[in-house]
Amino acid sequence: MTNTIITENRFAKVYTIQEHSHVLVCELQGNYIPEQNFKELFNAMTDVIKSARFALTTLVFDKRSLTTFHQASMTWYHVEWKPEMLKYGLAHYRKILPKDNLFRKSVEIGRSKISTDYPTFDFTQYDIKYCETIEEAVL
Repeated sequence: MTNTIITENRFAKVYTIQEHSHVLVCELQGNYIPEQNFKELFNAMTDVIKSARFALTTLVFDKRSLTTFHQASMTWYHVEWKPEMLKYGLAHYRKILPKDNLFRKSVEIGRSKISTDYPTFDFTQYDIKYCETIEEAVL
């Protein structure tokens, strides 16, 4: 696969895949990303999504390097960022989690908390699937 780097810093690498022009990949680097850096990263992706020549309909969110995550960042990502991106056609999310059962359980608990705290947020508006590799995620 041929990648075109959109942005890269110590927290993440964001790129497109030439063979899959509708896919944007956000590959986190490091074991944690602070909230401000997380929001800056996703706001930069907003600009890319809004100005893309072809609609970016799928985001592969690779979190394999993480050992922990900031729940408030995830809440913002779901209830603010995702609905805004849906307006631009981004509706498919492929998530790659670390092979850590505690991390995966924390994601499940966090998602349940979002459902409870934000009852108008509808996860079913999005095609969300969990994958093990980037290759699997872009199929």
